[in-house]
Amino acid sequence: MTNQKLSHYFSLQRRYSRSINLERDLDSVEALEGYVLTKRAIDSLGRILTNFNSDEGNRAWTLTSVYGTGKSAFAHYLISLAANSQNRMHIKALPIAEEKLGRDSEIYQLIQEKINPKGLIRAVATGQREPISHTIIRALLTGVDNFWTANQRNKINVIRQLVDLEAEINDGGKVDSKEIPNLVLEVAKESKSGIFLVIDELGKNLEYAAHAQGTEDLYVLQQLAELPKNSKTPIYILGILHQAFAEYSQRLATVQRHEWAKIQGRFEDIPFTESSGQMMGLIGQAIDSSAAENISCAINSYSQEWWQYLESTIVDEEVTEQVIKEVYPLHPLSALVLPTLCQRYAQNDRSLFTFLTSSEPLSFRNFLEEVTVKNDILPSLKLERVYDYFIEAAGMGLASRPNLQRWVEIQDLINDAKRLEEDSLKVLKTIGILNLITVTGSMRATITLVSLAMCDRPSAEQINYWQQIIDKLLKQNLITHRRQLDELRIWQGSDFNVDGELSTYIEQERSPLVKLLSVHRPLKPLVAQRHSYQTGTLRYFERHYLDNSQDLSQLSCSSVDADGFVGYWVDDEVPSSVPDTTSDGKPLVILSAANLDILRIRTLEFVALNNIKKTAKELQTDGVARKEVNYRAKEAEQFLDETLNQSFSIEENQQCWIQGQIATLNNITDFNSKLSDICDRVYHRSAILWNELINRRDLTSQGAKARRELIQAMLEHQYEERLGLEGYGPRKLVCIIPC
Repeated sequence: MTNQKLSHYFSLQRRYSRSINLERDLDSVEALEGYVLTKRAIDSLGRILTNFNSDEGNRAWTLTSVYGTGKSAFAHYLISLAANSQNRMHIKALPIAEEKLGRDSEIYQLIQEKINPKGLIRAVATGQREPISHTIIRALLTGVDNFWTANQRNKINVIRQLVDLEAEINDGGKVDSKEIPNLVLEVAKESKSGIFLVIDELGKNLEYAAHAQGTEDLYVLQQLAELPKNSKTPIYILGILHQAFAEYSQRLATVQRHEWAKIQGRFEDIPFTESSGQMMGLIGQAIDSSAAENISCAINSYSQEWWQYLESTIVDEEVTEQVIKEVYPLHPLSALVLPTLCQRYAQNDRSLFTFLTSSEPLSFRNFLEEVTVKNDILPSLKLERVYDYFIEAAGMGLASRPNLQRWVEIQDLINDAKRLEEDSLKVLKTIGILNLITVTGSMRATITLVSLAMCDRPSAEQINYWQQIIDKLLKQNLITHRRQLDELRIWQGSDFNVDGELSTYIEQERSPLVKLLSVHRPLKPLVAQRHSYQTGTLRYFERHYLDNSQDLSQLSCSSVDADGFVGYWVDDEVPSSVPDTTSDGKPLVILSAANLDILRIRTLEFVALNNIKKTAKELQTDGVARKEVNYRAKEAEQFLDETLNQSFSIEENQQCWIQGQIATLNNITDFNSKLSDICDRVYHRSAILWNELINRRDLTSQGAKARRELIQAMLEHQYEERLGLEGYGPRKLVCIIPC
């Protein structure tokens, strides 16, 4: 066996080197090459097709799973089946089902019976952070462009409407979402066959809606799902999500989350999660070993040995000797753990197939290019490298996920142990990964499993070596062995219930919102920028939170230097009247808060978490809980600042009183301009003096010195040119300024 890099023998199948983009690949036969109908894909296909061409049952679905599980590839296959029977996409997709399922299978019969031979309008779009109505219009235009010729489209009125709406969107305009259901109905009627509306990355639209703190735009989804069922021109909707619908509404107030739940209830959710064994099979198909003929005997021997050891160890997993062979050069336990790790923790930029196909440091592709096959030793990518890629290098965004305490402690303990020798550190990382994915079942961190995870080949000699390392770590108290469960553990856990304490603090908090915000998020003064620039005089407005507990006629600025007062109204009941000025004669402006419910919740959460940080005695000795509280307090602070910005960012129908009169504002820039207009009117007699040393409320020390020296010069050198002052210091500058 020659010394060659693993990349000499193994590569990644081209299909898995890029993710499916439904818009781009709508008519790409190449994107269907090599598609495999997994068990989950077959089940999902059956659930959806059963309701095709039927006046009963659901016609709206969401497909939910984490990144990298094949949702988009499945959706691409499904919409290919929905094409015209003469379309090359349908012709390519049908044999895939026939080969996998057979002509006599129930699913194959559903394909033949339920899908209209004329094909559906395949209205496909990838969601963006934009109103859902904009995404749907883009999807409809994609669908009609593929369904009709240009001449046919020119004769259809509703398509002209869609084109006009797209142009309006491109010009920065908004679309009334109430128009969307009728547009979809009209397009479906014109097609005489129906529409299949598919929105990939629907979560981005939900994130936009959550950021906008509203549900109005999302109602269009509910309206589409509730359209009359017509088997002649049906309308089917499929949304693809990376997490449950409700997870996107976490930043909303309780009332708004309930509204989102109603919308979600119109969709049948299909979890698209494969078993670890099934995912191992997909991993094996992604690895091209066609160039590994020279080492095929060694790989066969390798897989046989591993199967003998693992067959009785992981009895509840769908693993076979053939699968172990196909996933090499991944260690079989790495291949088994990876899907679960990704399903629980992966983020958009770190999915299973990103790990396999990207050229990032520590990725599988990078491993192939780094490692060499030497003599009869077949190296494999083990769990410690998985830890380094997903956790050490990327962090994976675990802090926002469940089991935060476990994650924090595992990472901290391993970071603290970096002084250890390399093999001990590798064992810690392996135990840490296993602790993260499970504490029960055959994949828990038993001494046997951890030892096997460390071996290139499962020999007694290697297993014994790694067990000695484990024994050393146990003696050093860096890990513990829970004998009852036969589990090695690197984390101890925490007894402090952060959520319970948070709820208790919120329930006990009785202070009004105006007080909480004034104490914990006081407002800085706001400068009237244009007026200050044009006149040279810095003028600013104090800003304070207000509610009905305050008498507006008694308001006054806390500083005599303030030029005006801006009140941020944080009460459900708006004031009946607003005076022109404060009691000390300064112009008064009041701006009411939008999204008051979510602002109240965010404030209570932020205040409660900061109180827990200061008063919870348990945090002094519980480092894990302390880190979690610190993280959540920082996150709550970001959420509160974001909500404050949104609440006072000037939106449609947001009330504002300027010197006693209700004003119409378009945006926050317009609001800032109004402050300068006020100063122009109120302080119009002020001198325009462009000198910061003179035109200020309080003299600087330099200015005071210059004034003293100038007066002295006027008395002692009154007959001399320029009063005898030389140079260009402040005193001479004061002297030459005209009165």
